[in-house]
Amino acid sequence: MTYKSDIEKANRIKEAENFPEVILIENSNCCNLHCTACDHKNIAKYRPFKNMELALYKKIIDEIAVENPKARVWEIFFGEPFLVPDIAARIKYAKDKGLKDVVTNTNGTLMDEKKAQAVIESGLDAIYVGIDAANEEDYNKIRAGGDFYKTRQNIINYKKLLDKYGKPEQKIFAQFVLSEENERGLDDFKKFWADQGVNVKIRPKVSWGGLVSAPNLWRNEEIERKPCYWLMKTMNICADGEVALCSVDMHCQVKCGNAKELSLKELWRGQLREYRKMHLQNRFDELPELCRACRDWQSAYAEYC
Repeated sequence: MTYKSDIEKANRIKEAENFPEVILIENSNCCNLHCTACDHKNIAKYRPFKNMELALYKKIIDEIAVENPKARVWEIFFGEPFLVPDIAARIKYAKDKGLKDVVTNTNGTLMDEKKAQAVIESGLDAIYVGIDAANEEDYNKIRAGGDFYKTRQNIINYKKLLDKYGKPEQKIFAQFVLSEENERGLDDFKKFWADQGVNVKIRPKVSWGGLVSAPNLWRNEEIERKPCYWLMKTMNICADGEVALCSVDMHCQVKCGNAKELSLKELWRGQLREYRKMHLQNRFDELPELCRACRDWQSAYAEYC
């Protein structure tokens, strides 16, 4: 594999001191696929499957609306948003509260035209569909349980519906997580989606804190570690309200408080602040093991085409 992370781009390390600039809300931690680049298959060993209670979701949105309505709010953390029956209504609630940047990612397999139109009309600002392949063979290696042609058509249909029912600022992205399995198809992927008028996002593979293999992160042996962009900017709220250490702590192994009990501002200024200080002061040896040994910080950027 020729691709490796360009560490020179990993320089977005200014801390969001008072309130997060990016918030991931896990409306569901359930998923219908078994992707090789993810450890979701083991999630039940760490926490139960569930959808976030609507009351907790509204509490979170209400505070964001007051503290930082310009924050980027992801409607998912680890899970599939189209498994949430009222996901469109939840998105609409956030938009009606004045949030400016409400987005989600999805594997796209369940995104039929009815569901697509509903989230478009709810005001969703952007959707990122992880397909990760330019052909069926590569797709089947990566996204076990999915349907390449159905997912690709769902993206095309979403774009048509967006053109018909959406606003100019609403976007759709076909996402490609680069790995050994799919690298050969990158140029074909870019060309296909450019021809469809669909935006493309490319990001390096991550290991989710060492849970899956990501050789690209080990090709930079002599780099100097930098504070993690995700830790500096992002809060990740699990379906039960627990706040995870960071965006790759998919099993919430390092708990940093619960949004049912504390405000987001209190959570951001609590244990998470202490971990941010350790990063900014290069005290990496004092971090929890998950963070101390993590190389995923290298991938905290993406390429948009």
